[in-house]
Amino acid sequence: MTSKLPSLVNARNAVSVENKLQRRLYIELPFGFIVLLLSLLSGGGIKSWLHLPVPGNVLGLFVLLLCFRLRLIPPQLVEEASNRLLFVLPALFIPIYVSAIGQGQLWSPTNWVLLGTLLAATASLWIFVGHLAQRLLRRSPQDE
Repeated sequence: MTSKLPSLVNARNAVSVENKLQRRLYIELPFGFIVLLLSLLSGGGIKSWLHLPVPGNVLGLFVLLLCFRLRLIPPQLVEEASNRLLFVLPALFIPIYVSAIGQGQLWSPTNWVLLGTLLAATASLWIFVGHLAQRLLRRSPQDE
C-alpha cells in the first residue's frame, strides 16, 4: 500500500503540471495577445481622437502601464505573450540592417561618425535600461 502512494502522488503532480501548461498555452497566451493588441489599438484611438504628436503604440504602452498600476490587469496575464513577442522582435529589424549594409549607406567615407554615434547611443541606452530595470526589480512590494 505504501509503495503505491508515492507513484499516485507523482501521477497527480504530473497531471497538475500538465494542466498548468495547458492553461498557460490555451488561455493565458491568447488573452495576453488580446490585451497587448487592445492596448495598442487604444493608443492609436487616443492619438487620433486627441490629435497628439506621440505615436499610438507609445500611448498604448502608457495605457497598459496605467492598467497595471491600477491593478485592472495582472502583469502575469501578458507575461507569456510578451516573452514570445520579444523572442521574435530581433527578426523584425534584420531587414533594416541588411539593406543598410548592402547598399553601403553606413559604410560611406563620411558616415563613419554616424556609425560611432549609433554604437555609443545603443550602448548607453542598454546601460541605462539595465540599471533602471535592476533598480525597479530591487524595490520591494512594501515600498509601494
